[in-house]
Amino acid sequence: MILWTFRHTKPYNPQDVCYGRLDFDVSPSFEDESSAAIEDFLKTDAKPTRLFSSPLLRAKKLAEKVGSAIKLKVELEPAIQEICFGAWEGQKLTEVPRNEMAGWKNDLRGYRFPSNETYQGESFYDVDKRVCHFLDSLPDQGEFLFVSHAGVIASLMHACCGLPDDKFVEGEFSYTMVTRFEFTRNPEGHYRGTYQTVHNGIQMPPLKMGK
Repeated sequence: MILWTFRHTKPYNPQDVCYGRLDFDVSPSFEDESSAAIEDFLKTDAKPTRLFSSPLLRAKKLAEKVGSAIKLKVELEPAIQEICFGAWEGQKLTEVPRNEMAGWKNDLRGYRFPSNETYQGESFYDVDKRVCHFLDSLPDQGEFLFVSHAGVIASLMHACCGLPDDKFVEGEFSYTMVTRFEFTRNPEGHYRGTYQTVHNGIQMPPLKMGK
């Protein structure tokens, strides 16, 4: 099975707050960013037959533009939306409680972010489970496209391609990064494979973590 992934374009986040499930719109650079990524994608041998998008606006807008370019309808899929940072959503990372920041730094992928009345926090392992469950539901001989988020693309790399947990790539991906995955099922029926990046866009600024 072949899977192509696009990360969304740069979101409009003038306050530079933590966002996962927050539904930010795209930045003014959307047209330039998206056009460059789609142009590189069209130079590949990609022939996806279905296009799945996170329902979050920053992914959905890119998916609609990609879908128009390759003549595929967009299918919204909650399993590939970004991690929920729980009570951290909308906060600056420099302002989250020190004990919580320390907990995350000690276990970057396993730490479950605290919940509040609005958001149920997840860990990156939680994202692995829902992303892999959806991936495993897709047919072996297909070719598919996800328009999604850094946490989801990293889950595919960690859980399905063997990237070690101590390689915390979630904070390193560029916006509009395009990646090609190639998978086969293991004896337990789960997809495992390899990946390569075919397009890099605007690099994210370094994460500003609190002490």
